Amino acid sequence: MGGKTMRKSIMRKTAILLIFLLTAATTAFAADTAGKASTVSVPDDVAGTSFEEAVKVLMEKEIITGDTDGLYHPESNLTRAQACVIIVKAMNPPAAEVTGSATQPAAKSGFTDMAGYGWAEGYIAYAVKHGVTKGYPDGTFKPGRNVTGNELITMILRAAGFSDEGLGGTWPSNYVNKGAELKIYSDIPNMDSYATKQMAAEFTYNALSLIEAANPPAEAPGQGTDQDKPAGIPDASAMTFATGSFNSTMTTFDGKPISENVVIYTYGKANSYKSTMKFSDRKADYRENTIYKYKNVTTPAFYKMEKGKITEMILPMDVGFTGRAYSVINGTVSTSNADGDKVTGLKTLTAGYEITWLGNKNLSPIPPKTEYLNGELYELNLSKGEIKSIFKSSDAGKKGDVFEEISSASAAFVEVESYKDGVVTIKAGDGGAMFEVKDNATVYVLDADDPDEYTTGRLSAVKAGVKVRAYDISDDEYHSADIVIVLK
Repeated sequence: MGGKTMRKSIMRKTAILLIFLLTAATTAFAADTAGKASTVSVPDDVAGTSFEEAVKVLMEKEIITGDTDGLYHPESNLTRAQACVIIVKAMNPPAAEVTGSATQPAAKSGFTDMAGYGWAEGYIAYAVKHGVTKGYPDGTFKPGRNVTGNELITMILRAAGFSDEGLGGTWPSNYVNKGAELKIYSDIPNMDSYATKQMAAEFTYNALSLIEAANPPAEAPGQGTDQDKPAGIPDASAMTFATGSFNSTMTTFDGKPISENVVIYTYGKANSYKSTMKFSDRKADYRENTIYKYKNVTTPAFYKMEKGKITEMILPMDVGFTGRAYSVINGTVSTSNADGDKVTGLKTLTAGYEITWLGNKNLSPIPPKTEYLNGELYELNLSKGEIKSIFKSSDAGKKGDVFEEISSASAAFVEVESYKDGVVTIKAGDGGAMFEVKDNATVYVLDADDPDEYTTGRLSAVKAGVKVRAYDISDDEYHSADIVIVLK
């Protein structure tokens, strides 16, 4: 990569790191959300303690980190922001929903006092969305306020699927007693006092299996192909008709919040949608789809609201995202489009989500499996959710100007010698020296022993000994990786 650009980028990162060390040590417990360490060593002030195993396991899972001085400081108090980061990481949410990506902005919490807490805002937004915590009536969150033991165990148990309604009783004794029953602590400590980082590690570790069981990986929703017939017919008579827009994070439509479990049905074409529209009573005329196809889309729709959120929608089959999407391909499917034409669909991971995009009827050529399961990233040019053309980074003069493979000039995996402070050093002889990886880079992982499909991974998958291909897709001044594909 260009020497001047690389030096400028590394100098920028170094300056930011120095500023962080000097001014933000109080937030260091949760500020390193990228998970860049390739090995885990237990801090000296944890080794030999009764909670060493808890800290070790949570560090290995990237749920907690040490402080900037290499210690853990187990007696230090925990802030509301730090608690949210720890607990949400234990819930293992989709990365794009929390930290965002080059093409997917991180969720915003909407609280008015988040200045200086950008590192935690996506986690706070996720925690609020999933009922783990909430803000104050004045519109603030008070992210720097210390949490008590009562508040910490409440957040942990809510992440594990418990609720005020389900537990009954009076807060905080209902949550404190449930924690004791579940043996999250052997003796109930003074829960009225401020929670410490030791308590956070022990409580989260002891509740981890409950949190993981309550937050399994989401099953991929329908993708809009002929095979995605719904289990039943949506009741449009109970829905509201409107023409509106999805926001960039697909969390609102026409300004109204969307349930995380929203069911999307597609039916008919946009030009037939009106408030008096008549719907078919044949299940075969509907498909299920995924909301992630509709970023920034304006469309007519029918929707149903429950408890203030949209839970069901009926959308036209011929609407969808327009623009460039950068995707890895997991397979192809033969299906039909809104006009009934037989087309090919591509099963992809796009911005970390499973999406099957339909191609237009003249789409050609379709990349072969030997190519797309070899770490190749593709630029899909989409119009209303339909693929018009497909390009690789090496397709000069056809793809967008910013799409470039930066790990190697030979369109092949290269071996990582080291990964530190966001900079990958390539093993000698692999055609490159080093490149930088953005903090919010999207990571896809391919199993070298069974390379049948990509999965979405974390930055911790980038470490010495693995092979990678890395791509820059951002129109900014820094020549660095937005997407890294790992062969492990």
